[in-house]
Amino acid sequence: MIDFDKRLQSLKDRRQGSRETALFESLGSIHAGVDVRKSEAFETLNESTGIKYTIGAMAAVEEKSTLVSINEGTRVANSLIKSLLNHGESVTQKVQGSVALNIHIEGHSDVDMLIITTNTVNVELPTVNVNGYLPASDPRALIDIIKDVRKKSEIILPINFPMAEIDCKGSKSIALSGGSLKRKVDIVPAIWFDTRKYQQSGQEHDRGIKIYDKENHVFLLNYPFTHIKLVNDRDSKYAGNLKCVIRLMKNLIADMPDYKKRIAKRLSSYDLAAIGYHMGENLSLPTYMRLGLVEKIRAHLALLWEIKAYRDNLHVPDGSRKIFDDENKVAALEILTNEFTDLAKSIFQELKPFNSFYDSSAILNKAVFA
Repeated sequence: MIDFDKRLQSLKDRRQGSRETALFESLGSIHAGVDVRKSEAFETLNESTGIKYTIGAMAAVEEKSTLVSINEGTRVANSLIKSLLNHGESVTQKVQGSVALNIHIEGHSDVDMLIITTNTVNVELPTVNVNGYLPASDPRALIDIIKDVRKKSEIILPINFPMAEIDCKGSKSIALSGGSLKRKVDIVPAIWFDTRKYQQSGQEHDRGIKIYDKENHVFLLNYPFTHIKLVNDRDSKYAGNLKCVIRLMKNLIADMPDYKKRIAKRLSSYDLAAIGYHMGENLSLPTYMRLGLVEKIRAHLALLWEIKAYRDNLHVPDGSRKIFDDENKVAALEILTNEFTDLAKSIFQELKPFNSFYDSSAILNKAVFA
């Protein structure tokens, strides 16, 4: 049986920070044993601890905390952009990743900020409109432009944020934390990649990004805004259930013992979003029946684990690669599948303590009202 009391404490600490941190940050609350953190909706449910944990693990982090993450990322990016402009580089900024999609599970989440060149772009050929693009104003090769942006950023950021800890060793990003920063911020230099689809539509979600890999001096193509659009659209179609599924998978991995977590984390947040995305109509449950998503995920993961042909043909939402493009991810899938089996059985035992055999209908038919 899962220790849901321990899980609830871990979930609370992830979402709101530890009680000690909250006490330290709250000047008016210095009494020993006081927990100044506010109660969240899942904590007040008139349900068992397993159900409280599961519903809480599906819930979005408090909007105020998410806004702090976005604002801190924007503050760092805007400061860098202003300095880069003074050093001859024209760039803009965009948020990507879990915070942008609101599928992060920590109140104090890191935020990824793309720093994108604006004076030249990479265009997919043949162009849709031969007269649609003017010659680049910068004569340097694209790879050299973004290399210079990276090098200048590594010089500028320690000057602009002298009290922060700045790690420039990352191949794709520069990490900032501490000092005046309320959140860890990753700066990711990149260029636009204007796909033929984007040239026709003019919609940003059809536009690609090429991230600069400093270590190998190459570009890495991805489509973060396509991914965001597709996940948001499917989540809206199913009344927010897709993001609930993604957050629940991420929280279960976060609460695993380290020996399991090391393997399970081979499935990235991007991979987990893709796994949930392919649940399709299994996401179709009323909001008050969301506990049933536990069984729906369990069955979906079991199917992925058992049927290699099905698993091997699943792609991430934007179609850019297969989800299971590395055998190490299959080992992670096995652990995650077992974890959801344990979760489902543990909740079932709370609901039906005198039943010896697991019956999925107990979870699928259980309504939970906030």
